[in-house]
Amino acid sequence: MKAELIDISTCKKNLDIEIPQEVVDREITHIAQEFARRARVPGFRPGKAPVGVVKTRFREEILSEMMQHLMPKYVENAIEERKLDIVQAPRFESVNYTPGQPLRFKAVFEVYPDLDITNYLAIPIQQVSSKVEDSEVEASLKKFQEEMAELVPVEEDRQIKEGDFAEISFSGTIEGSEEPPVTAQKAVAEVGGRNTLKEFSENLLGAKANEEKTFSVQYRADYPEAKLAGRTVEYKVKVDAIKQKEIPEINDEFAQRLGDYKTLDELKSKARADLEKYKHDHAQEEMREKLLEWLENNNEFEIPESLVEQQLQIRVRRLVRDLSRQGINPQRVDVDWSKIRQDQHQQAIRDVKGSLILDHISEKENITVNDEELDAEIEKIAAETNRPKEKVKEILSRDSGLGRIRGQIRNKKTLDLLQQKARVLS
Repeated sequence: MKAELIDISTCKKNLDIEIPQEVVDREITHIAQEFARRARVPGFRPGKAPVGVVKTRFREEILSEMMQHLMPKYVENAIEERKLDIVQAPRFESVNYTPGQPLRFKAVFEVYPDLDITNYLAIPIQQVSSKVEDSEVEASLKKFQEEMAELVPVEEDRQIKEGDFAEISFSGTIEGSEEPPVTAQKAVAEVGGRNTLKEFSENLLGAKANEEKTFSVQYRADYPEAKLAGRTVEYKVKVDAIKQKEIPEINDEFAQRLGDYKTLDELKSKARADLEKYKHDHAQEEMREKLLEWLENNNEFEIPESLVEQQLQIRVRRLVRDLSRQGINPQRVDVDWSKIRQDQHQQAIRDVKGSLILDHISEKENITVNDEELDAEIEKIAAETNRPKEKVKEILSRDSGLGRIRGQIRNKKTLDLLQQKARVLS
């Protein structure tokens, strides 16, 4: 076998391979003999056709099988001899075979970059504050206050104003459709609220209880509810009641209603502790991101395009999944997917670069993940998803899920090390 390695770039490689004629002829004869044993050839009993006849009759099939047998095998041998760390299976090009001649072809593939990163200890990084201000505690209490607010009927006979909550019943006829009307009883709409269609807010504003309104709504083409997307609906709406939000006073009684607190001070202490934990965790995550960003910016190397493409596909699939979870049909939404791929490309490069850097450092520092650590992470996922641990493990066992989780744990341990060794600037 002749094999010449051609360096297209640091990561891109070609192998020009020539498989000797005698090897090719021997493989063709072997395959033809197998064909002869099971092939049905007119004029011959099953399995009795001469090999020469079989070679002629099934020439294309035999040549195809010969190439499928020999080409991957010889490429694999050439790669192993040169100790190349390839990214994915090679692609075959320029396949050239003439009877009585060697089989010649080109194997095209990428290899992982040969990294030697040494500047990962004592990385300068700015301290991220996790201090909790009094104003943040007050904002947290305000949020609780909003959550505990109640809707109560307005007592006076008045018109609906901005910020009121209208209790309505309605029927909507979809223009040009034979589908049943869109109906609801005792639905609540916040007039002027971000979750209320502006046509509803505009027509309800100034109305009184028991008043009826008729108006149409033109839904946008990418509206989440498929049967309404791009359609016009004629609504008949009756105002059943007008309600307003009653917000409780923040005091000891408020704290007691929220949970196992006797006083407002106890609630404030718990709110502060929760905020401190959240800000501490967020600060740690931000510092880790900055550590990785510093390494990416201060280490230049070629990144395999196939890895970037894989990561780009993952990012696009994630976006499609997020749209579907919001009830939006990705096929119908007005999205320029080529533009999205273009926008996501640079981040995909950074994803891959960061992953390669962390893999390299973890190998240099002998960072590994044991079964106990993997098991603990599976238990955590099971608790978060409210599924049995064994079911989670079964799901992760498919499609290299356990390997991905193990990799995530190793990356976290590597970032822990980088953070411990970092030169934190105050």
